[in-house]
Amino acid sequence: MTEPIYFSAIQKELPQVSLADFADIKPPYIHFRRKYHEYILYYILSGELYLTEGDTEYTLGENDFILLDPSREHVGRKTSTCRFLYVHFSFPFQETTKEDANTLLVPKYYHIESAQTIFSCRALSEKLITTYHNRNIYYEEQAGCYLFELLLIIAREHITGIHVEKAKIHGAARHIIPDLITFLNECYSKDISSEEIEQKYNYNFDYLNRQFKKWTGQTIFHYLNGIRIESAKQLLSTGYYTISDVALKTGFRDVYYFSRVFKKSTGLTPGKYH
Repeated sequence: MTEPIYFSAIQKELPQVSLADFADIKPPYIHFRRKYHEYILYYILSGELYLTEGDTEYTLGENDFILLDPSREHVGRKTSTCRFLYVHFSFPFQETTKEDANTLLVPKYYHIESAQTIFSCRALSEKLITTYHNRNIYYEEQAGCYLFELLLIIAREHITGIHVEKAKIHGAARHIIPDLITFLNECYSKDISSEEIEQKYNYNFDYLNRQFKKWTGQTIFHYLNGIRIESAKQLLSTGYYTISDVALKTGFRDVYYFSRVFKKSTGLTPGKYH
């Protein structure tokens, strides 16, 4: 089996979009043979597209995503009816076959299954094309932002799937745990109890806690305290807030408990941290 290909973004900069639009094709059109000097993103909105890149044949269907790269020649294999987004762009990708959750990895090919991700990708596609064709001031930078966000969404969903498989998480927890992680990161400043989590996800807390630890290596509340302490460190470093203010802003209702947790995590009391 051929190893999957990824593109690793080492340098944190925006893609430079040179061409972008929606395409509608139908027979007798067939994609011509070429080896392009930039990356080309195809995101299939409906129908099918038959492409061969190098020695690999791709049959792309609705909500399939592919990155064609400058090192390989690509050509249409047969006619079809298809609507898709295409974006030509330059970016300092480095090709790799190594999976790494700590690096932005965009898969060459990916099928999007999540309804929420599909909605986000289609909305971003519309924004990208509208921005690119309006030609308002800084339109290239804004189009690059929309494209980068699209790549980030694909990379995040892909690496989440890899994580699920490695953590051996099955059933509803495959979808609940990522949502729970988002919930904790967004709502850490509020009171969060095990009862609230049970009610929100309609699952026993102990079960969720076990699945969460498989995923993150930490229990739910240990993970939550980590988020709160990182936020507290940022607030304390500004010098704008009292220790009591920081405790309240980061979800600790007891300033003494906050101080104990903070010192255990950092080795310093909140008063000595700056």
